[in-house]
Amino acid sequence: MEITRQDTFRETPEVRALLVADLAYSLVPTSIMGVTLVGVSLFIHAAIGTDLLLAAAIWGGLACLGKLVVMAVQVRMARNGIPDARMAARFEAAHLVVTVGMASAVGAVTFAVFRQSGLQLQLLATGMLFGYSSGIVARVAVRPGIAITSLLVAGVPAVSAAASWDDTPHRVIALIFLVFLIGSFESVRHAHSTAVRHVAVRIDMARLARKDPLTGLENRLGLRRAFARHETETGPLVAIHCLDLDGFKGINDRFGHAAGDAVLAEVARRLVMAAPADATVARMGGDEFVVLQRAVRRPEEAEDLADRIHGQLREPMRIDGRGLSVGVSLGYAVAGARGAQLEDLLRRADEASYRVKRAGGGVSAGAVAPAPRLRDVA
Repeated sequence: MEITRQDTFRETPEVRALLVADLAYSLVPTSIMGVTLVGVSLFIHAAIGTDLLLAAAIWGGLACLGKLVVMAVQVRMARNGIPDARMAARFEAAHLVVTVGMASAVGAVTFAVFRQSGLQLQLLATGMLFGYSSGIVARVAVRPGIAITSLLVAGVPAVSAAASWDDTPHRVIALIFLVFLIGSFESVRHAHSTAVRHVAVRIDMARLARKDPLTGLENRLGLRRAFARHETETGPLVAIHCLDLDGFKGINDRFGHAAGDAVLAEVARRLVMAAPADATVARMGGDEFVVLQRAVRRPEEAEDLADRIHGQLREPMRIDGRGLSVGVSLGYAVAGARGAQLEDLLRRADEASYRVKRAGGGVSAGAVAPAPRLRDVA
């Protein structure tokens, strides 16, 4: 797969899910910011006695706890793999609520302080505001909507409160706040685009590592990963179909490797069409292919798929204006989904394939494991 500049900058659902997942790993900075927010709010409340500061301390602390809970749930669910697009959207919405909640507490503190004349307290609030904003840019910029919303909620009250003073120093402070706020938007944009590029490249490289470049099917690594997930599918049985093409070498020798590659690509297309939607089709190398059939209820389902594949591949192919045909030797093996071993299934399916190949081609079943009892698969 060719990676283009345009592709690496596009935020696909898969890229988005990974970026949202990254929000779960901000435990330390979130905890530090929460403690700082509550401590500064209570300290200033004790100094000037504004009820808004007490409310900000309580609200900010609750928002921080909520954010920690969201991250904990997200980390626990990440053990089962990357969440799908719907789950990622839910986590993103949850992060938006709790992050903006903390930002509103920061904004309330800075607004209350800059409505007062105490310079030392204003310096304290300024430090907290800039520390919070830098943390947002560094840790939340992967979701620019959350980051920019939080920066606005935290920063605009400080700008408006400082600008409300009828003196030059406060107006300069308001201008500095505004300039840094606008500059932070560009930092968020750059951090997000960089993260999208890096994640997209990582996804593409991982996909290339488990894909066959000629046919686009899974390779051995992709098959192993798919098999590792088969227990999440319904059905007491799992089946492996191993096949190779009879007469393929003759096509290569007579018409050249380009024609042979076209035949392999057409075989891959037909296998994908014949296999169920939840099956995994892989090319193991040369003219050897494997189909992983999940959610098998009865051994007869594996036999039906084997016959369907055999029939599809026996049909003549139109390659470069020529009608070409290949033979197929297919062996399959079935086992209980729980505790099934890929190597064992491949070995039994291979043995069946070699057996039928010696007989001139066709379909052969390996030793079929009996279906487990219902109480064993409940």
